[in-house]
Amino acid sequence: MRKIIFPLLFIFITSFSAFGGVNEDLITACRQGDLEAVKKAVDAGADVNFKGSDGGTPISAAFFWPEITRYLLDKKADPNAGDYPALVSAVTVYSTDVIKMLLDAGADPNKPAVVDAAKVLKSLIEKEEAKGKDANKAMISAWENAMKNAKPTETYALYVAAMSTNCSPCISLLMDKGAKTANIGADGSLMHTLASYGKSPEERAKVFPAIKTSYESYGYKVPEWYTDMPDERNRPFEEILQMLLKKGLNINEKNSAGNTPVKLAIAGGFGNEEVILAMLRNGAEMKGTGLNNDKTEFAEATEDPDRIKVKFDFPREGRNGGGGGYSANMDLLKTKPKKVALISYYLYDPGKGKVKGGTYTGSVSVNVWRTSDFIGQMQVDGFYRNSIDALKSSFKENGIDLLTPDEFLTTNELKEFYYGFNQESAKKEKVTITKRGAAGSNAWEIASATASTLKIAPTGKGYRNFFVGNEAPDESALENYQGGIFTANRKLTSNLGHDLCKGLGVDAVVVVYVCTRKVKQTKDDYGVNAVVTMMMGPNPGKAEDTDPEAKNLGQFYCGTRTYYSSPAIFREEKGLFGQYEGMGNVLKAHAAKMCKYINGKEKDE
Repeated sequence: MRKIIFPLLFIFITSFSAFGGVNEDLITACRQGDLEAVKKAVDAGADVNFKGSDGGTPISAAFFWPEITRYLLDKKADPNAGDYPALVSAVTVYSTDVIKMLLDAGADPNKPAVVDAAKVLKSLIEKEEAKGKDANKAMISAWENAMKNAKPTETYALYVAAMSTNCSPCISLLMDKGAKTANIGADGSLMHTLASYGKSPEERAKVFPAIKTSYESYGYKVPEWYTDMPDERNRPFEEILQMLLKKGLNINEKNSAGNTPVKLAIAGGFGNEEVILAMLRNGAEMKGTGLNNDKTEFAEATEDPDRIKVKFDFPREGRNGGGGGYSANMDLLKTKPKKVALISYYLYDPGKGKVKGGTYTGSVSVNVWRTSDFIGQMQVDGFYRNSIDALKSSFKENGIDLLTPDEFLTTNELKEFYYGFNQESAKKEKVTITKRGAAGSNAWEIASATASTLKIAPTGKGYRNFFVGNEAPDESALENYQGGIFTANRKLTSNLGHDLCKGLGVDAVVVVYVCTRKVKQTKDDYGVNAVVTMMMGPNPGKAEDTDPEAKNLGQFYCGTRTYYSSPAIFREEKGLFGQYEGMGNVLKAHAAKMCKYINGKEKDE
C-alpha cells in the first residue's frame, strides 16, 4: 500500500466521470475555476450536492478555488459530500484557503476518503473503449486484471498531508480541528507516515510541474500559485516535525511491526538524508537501525574554524602590474567589490581508478569509478544547505553582498542572459577519467577503462556549472596548484570576469566547488579532496578602448583553496549518511581570507 496509495489517490481525484446536462456544466466550471459559469449552472438548476456514479460531487472538483468553494457552501453544499471528500483533495494540493473554509463549514477531518480502485479503473476502461478500435487493448487488459484483486481502501486527510506534501499549515489546521494521528496509514501513526515519506521542500517542488500537467489533462485548470508554491505552504521537514513534537507526538514510537519512525526513514535509502538528520537532531534514537552517527574525519577537521587551513590559489601574474596577466592588481581597483554574484556552486568528482597487473603478467585489470549522480546530488544539496548562509554572512561581515541566483536574476532579461551565456575558455574541460593498463613487449593484453566525471549543482537553486579548472584524476596533489588554479587562461577570466559580470550588473562573480572522491570502488566511503573559491571581475587596468582585442578585460581578483592530501571522509559506509555541517566553517574561512586580500589587508607574498 505504501508504494501505490498516492497514484490511486491521484487517479481517483482526476477521473470523475462526466455528469449529464447542467450538472456536467457545474462540474466542468468547478474544475476550471470559472465562478461565473458555476453560478450560471446553479441558476439553471444544477444540484450543488449532486453525486455521480463514481462518488464525486461539485465541491470535490473545486478544491483549487476558494471563491468557488465559498459559493457552493453558501448554496448549502455539504462539505463532507462524496466518496472522496473535498478536504482530502484540497490537502493534496496545498490548498490552505479551501481547507480552512471547509473545516470552518463543518468538514470532518476524520472522514475517510474511499479509494475504490475497481470503480476508477472501470471508468478509465470505459473511456478507452469509447475511443473505438484504436483503444489501447494491452492497457485495458492490464487494468481488467488489476480490478480482479482491487479492493476499496480508506485514507485520511492527515495521512495525505504527511505523505505527499510539506504543508505544515495544512497539518496544523487539521490537527487543530481534531484530526486523529493514530492508525491513519499503512506505516502506523502520523509520525511514522511523516518519516516514511518526508522530503525537503526542494524535492517536493520537483513534482509540481508534472502534477500540474496531469491535472490539466483531466480538464482541471491549475492556479499559478500551485507551480510557484508560496514558501509559507511548502515548509522544511524539520519545521513540520517540531510542530508535531510540540503537539505531543512521540518521535520514538514503534508501529505494529516494531519499527520506529527513524528506522522507516532510513529504510528509504539515499535521498532522504535531510529527513533522517532532522529526526536525530530532535531526539530520534539510533538503536535498532544498524548504523552509527560517529564523527567523521571531515567533521573533526572542520569543527574548529581556527584549524581550517586556507591557501591562496590563483596566478601571480599581474598582481603588481598595470593590467597584464591573469590576476588583477587590486591597488588599481578604486572601488572595491560590493555586489558580487555567486554564479556557480557545484560538487566535482573527477574520478578514481586502479590498475592491477602489467608487463609480463599476462593480464591487466583496470577499473575506474566516481560518485553516482544520485548520491552526488544528495551530497551537494547537503554541502550547500549547510554552508550558504555562513558563506554569505562572512562576505557580508567584510562589506560584500554575495548574491545567489534568486537574488541577482531579478528580471526575465537577466535570466535569459545568464542561462544563455556561452562560456569561453582556452582550455578544454575534461569530462572523463581513463585508466590504461601497463603495456610491454611481452604483455599479453593491454586493457583500459573509462568513466565520466561528475559535476553537479544543488537542487533547484538555479546555478550553472561554469568551468574553472580540471582537477586531476585519482587524488589531487598540492604541487599541481602552485601556479594558481592550473595556471588559468585569459579567455576564461575575460569571459566570466568581464562579459558575464557586466551582463549581470555586478562588481564581480564567484565560483565555488567542492572536489570529492568515492574513495574505494566497492565501499560507500566519500571524502572531500579540496574546496575551491574563485572571484573574478573586470580588469581595473584595462578597458575596451585600451584593449581592442578584448583579450584581458577580466581577471582573477582572488582564489582560495582548502586541500586535503588524503580525502577527508564525510560519509562512511557504516555511518548515517553524510556529515556536511563543517562546510559552513570552511567557506566562511574562504570568504574571510579572500576579502582580506581584496580589501588590501592581506598579501599573497
